[in-house]
Amino acid sequence: MTDLPPPPPPPRAGTERLTEVGKAFLGLPPGAGAKVVELADGAGVCVVQTGRGGGKVYVAPDRTVLFVPSAMDFDTGLAAFLAGARTPARGSAGRS
Repeated sequence: MTDLPPPPPPPRAGTERLTEVGKAFLGLPPGAGAKVVELADGAGVCVVQTGRGGGKVYVAPDRTVLFVPSAMDFDTGLAAFLAGARTPARGSAGRS
């Protein structure tokens, strides 16, 4: 008998909704590749678009977002997000 790894913990309340906000901001179609990182202390989630030309969207519990390009490392983006930086609410068409 092979021991199986334990199942992942269930997502915290609201995590799935925040993930959907991030995916929608990135313009990802359903089922598109993305990695989701839960941020510490209930600060929200980071949705990481995989593949060339991707980026990261940090989503706060109030559904405001910070988009950072893939060239910016996770910790730098997180520090800006936690300091209150946000992307104006005009959708993904406004980012370049």
